[in-house]
Amino acid sequence: MRNIVPQVSTSDDRVSAHQVLAALANHLKRWDIDQLATPGKESADRRRYPVKVDSLGHAGRFVEAEGVQAIDASFTVNCPGHDVYGSVSTWVDRVGASLACGVNPHTKESWIQEAYQLTCGPLRN
Repeated sequence: MRNIVPQVSTSDDRVSAHQVLAALANHLKRWDIDQLATPGKESADRRRYPVKVDSLGHAGRFVEAEGVQAIDASFTVNCPGHDVYGSVSTWVDRVGASLACGVNPHTKESWIQEAYQLTCGPLRN
């Protein structure tokens, strides 16, 4: 398991985390600021409960896998009289899957394959 903690650091305290995330969202043009995980408010971790039924309704013992798309960036902003440097770590797109050991998930999604291998061992055809 990896824990991704949203954080923003800058060389100038007058630049807020909100300003940095807004600029990042604008630069990426793929997500709005409200889709990015906010420092101090969100973590990719959450309480987990045993999965007893998969998404198709099959009963059994399952492994629950979750993933996010991590974003790590460094930046420089040219301000009048000085430059501001910083970095940002955030995440978007929480996704999940229920996996049964011994049942190949038949997917090209690398995060699902990795979750299966970490929990159940090598994939078999």
